[in-house]
Amino acid sequence: MIRNEKGYEEHIKPSTKVLFRIKGRGKYLLTNEVKPSLSLTRVFETDLHGRISMEGLLMGSIFAHDPYIIPELEKIDCTFEELNPQFFERNPVVDGLLGQAVGDAFGVPVEFLSRREVREINLRDMVGCDSGLAFKSRWNGLIPAGAWSDDTSMTVAAMSSIIGCEGEIDYEDIMKQFLNWWERAEYTCLDNFPFGLGSTVAGAFEKYHRGVPALWCGGSGFKDNGNGALMRMFPFSMYCILNDYTQVESLELIRNASRITHGHEINLFSCFFYTLFLNECIRMRNPKRAYQSAVNRFFDNYRSSFSAKSMEAHKLLFREITEKDFDPDCIPESGYVVDSLTVAVYSILHTDNYKDAVMMAVNFGYDTDTNAAITGSIAGAMYGSSGIPQGWLDALRKKEELIRIGEKFSACIGAC
Repeated sequence: MIRNEKGYEEHIKPSTKVLFRIKGRGKYLLTNEVKPSLSLTRVFETDLHGRISMEGLLMGSIFAHDPYIIPELEKIDCTFEELNPQFFERNPVVDGLLGQAVGDAFGVPVEFLSRREVREINLRDMVGCDSGLAFKSRWNGLIPAGAWSDDTSMTVAAMSSIIGCEGEIDYEDIMKQFLNWWERAEYTCLDNFPFGLGSTVAGAFEKYHRGVPALWCGGSGFKDNGNGALMRMFPFSMYCILNDYTQVESLELIRNASRITHGHEINLFSCFFYTLFLNECIRMRNPKRAYQSAVNRFFDNYRSSFSAKSMEAHKLLFREITEKDFDPDCIPESGYVVDSLTVAVYSILHTDNYKDAVMMAVNFGYDTDTNAAITGSIAGAMYGSSGIPQGWLDALRKKEELIRIGEKFSACIGAC
């Protein structure tokens, strides 16, 4: 632990043992001592950042100090760094945002090509219309190498809104920033050229222009279950993670964040499981352990919040994806939110680094930029931006601007 000039502890070490989490308060009880009797173990109370707020009391003294915390304690058996690796040597918001943008840009050149066509191309470098493409696609005559699409633009727009609102989430303002992207070319990497708007998001924009409140603009029919909410969910997920939101708080925030443009329960389900999986990937840095922990947490705490139809829609994600004879090519080539989430989770589970995860997601074909953006946000936050191929990062448009936005967002959320 680090001591100040008076000799008092101020900040814990990464290796400090965590005993309990105080649910809903964003605090932990932890110790460097291990003794047979828990009541005799000297503990410290810290916040999510490891800053000590109550020093050196015995466990029994803490209960006497605040007996109301007892029912809210969740037993934890790991080090603080394992629980919150984002606070040591890296920033998961910046890493995840860069990971998303790079994945997005990597997948743009082959968007809407079939799985077979993409695999024949064997894309390994960041390419675009300025690099002499040898294949035909939707964007190869328009979009230069390293350019990210609507996936990252809408993510940045949401982050900018939260920053501008000093850490608060104002869904009306978020919708206005989305419109500023599409109608005023803000939050783009190519000046005056926003691109990638999907039909479901366009429908939400039309409703908003007609005076419909932002939280009621998302389509609620089954056919409205495109991946346009999941592709921009990263900042909202990180908001829940960094603020240590409770079950109720997380569900409410993710539901509202989704329904701005996508109001069906299946979309909420996909966006929420993405949040759970992202959290566990950041915490554990081990894809398979993170997946199992996310699944266990879902069934233990959140299963009753969703209908049987939503569970059935995600059956590949929960059952078949883990079977030894699972054929990944059974995941349809589509822009359906469940398919994109399944591609991302599968790609993370079957690789052990950023590059391979993103390349695998792209090789599923069709909505390649979105699949790679979702995968890249998880892989970037888990492995860190140092794991992104340097050539891909060097080609990324407005990289420094993305880093600044990520840092501002982190500071803004950290101050909440």
